[in-house]
Amino acid sequence: MTAVIICPSNPYLSVDPILSIPGVRRGLRDLGAPIVAVSPIVGGQAFKGPAAKLMTELGVTPGVLAVADHYEGLLDGFVIDETDMADTAALRARGLATLVTGSVMSSDEDRVRLARACLTFAEAFRG
Repeated sequence: MTAVIICPSNPYLSVDPILSIPGVRRGLRDLGAPIVAVSPIVGGQAFKGPAAKLMTELGVTPGVLAVADHYEGLLDGFVIDETDMADTAALRARGLATLVTGSVMSSDEDRVRLARACLTFAEAFRG
């Protein structure tokens, strides 16, 4: 199984510098592998770090919808926390397949469970 999982990192400070390297976005799409991101925002707050604060400073309401919009055109699927389940319909209306699961990782078991859920979710996009 091949997939690209964008971990719940700050989309502006951690992921954008990578995606801004010439050819990286296109290269990801050309892989032919599903691309799934895990939202770093849960209930309007960042897992950790300044993502929500930065979003607010940029005039963006922190939330899973804003993260999904930021990655527009890149993702096949989006993983959000159960806390944000109410946003599922809006994400799907954007054409984005969505997995709702516990995404806050407090233990190694949480990390393994989320990784497995992401890979299983990505498998659904394999043709």
